[in-house]
Amino acid sequence: MENPGRPQDRDSAGARTGGDEVTCRQFVELITDYFEGTLEPRTLALVEEHLVMCDWCVTYSDQMQATIEMLAELREARPLPDPTDRVLAALRARREAR
Repeated sequence: MENPGRPQDRDSAGARTGGDEVTCRQFVELITDYFEGTLEPRTLALVEEHLVMCDWCVTYSDQMQATIEMLAELREARPLPDPTDRVLAALRARREAR
């Protein structure tokens, strides 16, 4: 909740940090910068403090990291070679046998 008597702190990307703590919603907005190591030191400290207290955001962070790793693996995967004539002939024979 915003404190009307106090201006909101913002990180280098302009995301509000809420001053003394980061909310779950703010964490979701900051996670890319957190993974890339581009958060301001104060914001980084607030994010890490939030992670100590919030199992939900730890789970979210783990899921995002796993997604990033899987996407990297897909990028590295080589396309399968074209099926050989022998494989195609076997598939055609199977289809005709039905």
